[in-house]
Amino acid sequence: MQTVFDLQNLYKSYFSRAPFNIPGSVGDTENIRISQNSNRNKIHNSKKDIPFNKEGAYGKDIWFPVEFRINGNIGGSLTIDACTVAVNLSKTIVKTAVSERKGTVKEMFNIDDYKFTIRGFLIDKSRKVPEDDIEKLKAIFETDLPVTLHGGYPEMFLDKSCRVAITSLEFLETQGKTHWIRPFNLTCESDFIADVKDLEVPKKNANTNQ
Repeated sequence: MQTVFDLQNLYKSYFSRAPFNIPGSVGDTENIRISQNSNRNKIHNSKKDIPFNKEGAYGKDIWFPVEFRINGNIGGSLTIDACTVAVNLSKTIVKTAVSERKGTVKEMFNIDDYKFTIRGFLIDKSRKVPEDDIEKLKAIFETDLPVTLHGGYPEMFLDKSCRVAITSLEFLETQGKTHWIRPFNLTCESDFIADVKDLEVPKKNANTNQ
């Protein structure tokens, strides 16, 4: 029976990449982001007073966990400890060519939705297939109700609203030797504008008879 496993090796095996290691940190056999410094077991909060980390099993620090909620319901939320979060920011630039000049005049048109890529594992502590968490994550993907993403790190970018739209969810094929660990890959985007009707039409563009 296998009793020790290395999530960092599993991460590299399933996602064909390894998370960045912070110089001076020490790897761990039970979590990707274990802190081994002198501030161990100390909770670090963001400027919004949202914790970046929490204390996990065996007194280990778990950094940057995330939580999904449906319609703000904490009772049916799903917290994911063993994951990495990548954030992609982009904006639309309008370029205007100028006659007999090198280059273009650039004007920022808008900032695009923030795109989050969350890769990680659903882990059952009793070493059974994590059916409940799989069903929760599936329900979060399929629901037509508002979904929110919480956590000290993602909420640094979700300053206006924690609402997100999940665009894809993949449960990767796995081997049976660690059946209680199910890898997944999820992408979502910020959803700051809840309804087109909420948009304010600039007066200069408004269609009025005045």
